[in-house]
Amino acid sequence: MASEPRREGRVPAVRGEIICIGDELLSGRVRDRNSSYLASRLWPLGIEISAVSLVGDDPDSIKETLKRALSRADFVVVSGGLGTTEDDITAAMAAEVFELPLAQSKRMVAHLRAFMAQRGREVTGELLKMAWLPEGAEILDNTCAGFRLSGPGGKPVYFLPGVPEEMRRLTDQRVVPELLQRLGGSQAVISWEVRIFGLPEPEVGRRLAGLGGPGVRLGFYPVFPEVQVLITVRAPDQEQAQARARELEREVVSRLGDHVVATGGDTLEEVVARGLEAQGLSLALAESCTGGLIGHRITSVPGSSRFFERGLVVYSNRAKQELLGVSPDTLAAHGAVSAQTAEEMARGARAAAGTDLGLSVTGIAGPGGGTAEKPVGTVYFGLAGSEQVRTGGYRFHGSRFMIKAQAAEQALDWLRRFLEDHAFLRGS
Repeated sequence: MASEPRREGRVPAVRGEIICIGDELLSGRVRDRNSSYLASRLWPLGIEISAVSLVGDDPDSIKETLKRALSRADFVVVSGGLGTTEDDITAAMAAEVFELPLAQSKRMVAHLRAFMAQRGREVTGELLKMAWLPEGAEILDNTCAGFRLSGPGGKPVYFLPGVPEEMRRLTDQRVVPELLQRLGGSQAVISWEVRIFGLPEPEVGRRLAGLGGPGVRLGFYPVFPEVQVLITVRAPDQEQAQARARELEREVVSRLGDHVVATGGDTLEEVVARGLEAQGLSLALAESCTGGLIGHRITSVPGSSRFFERGLVVYSNRAKQELLGVSPDTLAAHGAVSAQTAEEMARGARAAAGTDLGLSVTGIAGPGGGTAEKPVGTVYFGLAGSEQVRTGGYRFHGSRFMIKAQAAEQALDWLRRFLEDHAFLRGS
């Protein structure tokens, strides 16, 4: 499963700090995901995070934390507090710390007016609050809040929105590239990720034990229901880094085998989508316990309408019979959670949609409904093609959410394996 390692550039060993602002973070109402995302993007490049601070919407706390970070870090990233409400005070506190006047940015005002005009709305006074920034701040984007200031010695200080989608976009489009360019360095760095499903993290670590050497860095991250391996290679130049990276990737895939579901930054659903489109195959889904989660993941891939025809959420026995033609006798004899029902669901989805493939899933997500014979977490799958139907049962563990997530991942992995080897459908 070859992929193109990601070229990131040249960097030295530098350390930064992250400050996430908001009462909702300290109260536990909102989980801090921004700092982990930023650190995961910078760590492979040798740009380490020495401290992460969570601060409430308190002026003194914000100023004190920012001053402390400026005194010891090579760069600082601040997230949150750039909105339109009274407790969004990050820009004002930054102006005080940097001893700059707070001024209305004409450029930001223009961006806000253009943004709202596209939606047929006018800019309100509350929205204009976002345009009051420390004088001289560099605007990072024309669709959301975000600016940059220069700290002592010219060190970059980024102020990003707290909204995760906006923060991540600015991180990828502005923060990471600019840090690479500003901080320079003497070594070429290449990083990429390998996604694994079906092996626990300790087993992944055991299989990759001893892999590496000078200039190689491996990290293991459980991103449920997958384990992600992040590999970073450093070398004197890009050519040497590229050669070493390709050698390592071959070894990683060899050691982890068919548990590798995606590489090079792809997701499992992207791998499946690319395979279906490349082979000209159409797909229909019949989901019971996953409640449409498989369809959600597939349709998150742009262009999925070219191969995905429909998805049916058939939660009840009645729905399975009326929409998929599952036999009442099958349900009576074997139950809704069975290989026999999964087979008829897959056949029924394929026949109803007129597609090349029909994929089904039926199971017990819990926490109730299990029996000694079919405990909570029992899930059956069916994959129907033009002639054969493959069925199989699994036992997943964890909460209701975890069981659904594992079932959706397993279903997509069935498609991946089929696309790589059509013998999978025959169970060989």
